[in-house]
Amino acid sequence: MGVLPGLLLGFAQEPCAGSPPEGFLDLLQVAPDIQVDIRYATPSNFTNAPLPGYGAGSAWLVKPAADALRRVQRSLEESGVGLLVYDAYRPQRGTEAMVAWAECRNRVDLLSNGYIARQSGHNHGHTVDLTLVDRATGRPLDMGTPWDTFSEASHTLNAMGEVLQNRLLLKGAMEAEGFRNYSKEWWHYRLPVEGTRPRDVPYGCEEPGEGSWSVPEGWSSKAYRVPGQWPPQPCEFQP
Repeated sequence: MGVLPGLLLGFAQEPCAGSPPEGFLDLLQVAPDIQVDIRYATPSNFTNAPLPGYGAGSAWLVKPAADALRRVQRSLEESGVGLLVYDAYRPQRGTEAMVAWAECRNRVDLLSNGYIARQSGHNHGHTVDLTLVDRATGRPLDMGTPWDTFSEASHTLNAMGEVLQNRLLLKGAMEAEGFRNYSKEWWHYRLPVEGTRPRDVPYGCEEPGEGSWSVPEGWSSKAYRVPGQWPPQPCEFQP
């Protein structure tokens, strides 16, 4: 199905997508029938602004995770459902922005309660946030809460009836290919992969490359607000 409409809100012009670093694959090239709606590339996330590092709405994963996710998609065909990915690899600067948002808004409870991580598996490229969609309509199945709802209602087994069945369908399909669910988030799955490390390669080629990004002035101030778009840099990024 590809990238959903409206992904690139918050950017003044069509973004220049970069290329994944060595060992990573672009999910849409590996499994183009998986739907992708990268919310952190838009204001449609809990911070109400695009996160740094998401200058293009792409989805990268390390090769073992991308290949496993393709197999999950195939395994769900007989059930009439497919996958919709909200987040895959996350540049380290994006994680730092989430932590800064929580600290600036006195929501450190989200850090201590395990809903926002200071160090995330997403930064390694082996972790993915996703849900199920009806293949016929493209509409997400009822999972009881929206993605990134930070409450006990999002705990995977804290549901009943159809909602629980949908969560367990996703869980069973993902675990069959080696992914492990985070029990507090029905959408969060990690594939144990050895030899990975946190990366800060941005999705947009107009963003500062890995090793050249710096924290914005006033980042730690309670008055700081994440901008509606991140200023582009010369398109010279090479992964």
